[in-house]
Amino acid sequence: MSLIVLKNIKKEYGKKQVLFNDLSLEIDQGEFVGLIGKSGAGKTTLLNIIGLITDISAGTITIGNYKNLSMKSKNAMLLRRHTIGYLFQNYGLVEDESVLWNLKLALEYKKIGKGEKLRKINKYLNQFGLDDMLNKKIYQLSGGEQQRVAIIKLILQGSKIILADEPTSGLDKDNEAVVMSLLKKLNESGVTIIMVTHNLNLCDYFSRVIDVEKYR
Repeated sequence: MSLIVLKNIKKEYGKKQVLFNDLSLEIDQGEFVGLIGKSGAGKTTLLNIIGLITDISAGTITIGNYKNLSMKSKNAMLLRRHTIGYLFQNYGLVEDESVLWNLKLALEYKKIGKGEKLRKINKYLNQFGLDDMLNKKIYQLSGGEQQRVAIIKLILQGSKIILADEPTSGLDKDNEAVVMSLLKKLNESGVTIIMVTHNLNLCDYFSRVIDVEKYR
């Protein structure tokens, strides 16, 4: 069953640069999709269109039961808050704050007590091998550790769709493998993941690979 449906999407910048023209794409619940293509092909723009953080010039976007979505619509805001999670190569964390502070943000809208929030945070830190990092500042962590914290944040948010933009960029091979393994486990638990990458060696992790250049 299609979870995300893009139909006849047009994305243009000004009047002369058309990035996508009549793009149609469907992504099923539970897929792990890799977006590939050369630099400038529109991989990140397509990810942002799906994530409702870049507007389109024409066409329709449907996510779940929400149809005709636009970036500024109320339903788009609800999806960004409760359903869609973003994983970036720069981790998307507040560097001068602690791991605990950053992870508490993910539970801001959850109606659970402070003790339960802390229990959940410690549970995932322990599972991800970060049990002694609770009070450390983000800038004190390695790149691989920061990306693991970012993934925990998405789990705590309850994100059902994860949009990942080069999440292993800058990581060494060991940390790259750790991050991809964690994403694969999340996908196996039912989370739909769409990931931009330039590293074709990661394609074995994906259930489907899309060459974005073919959609231009």
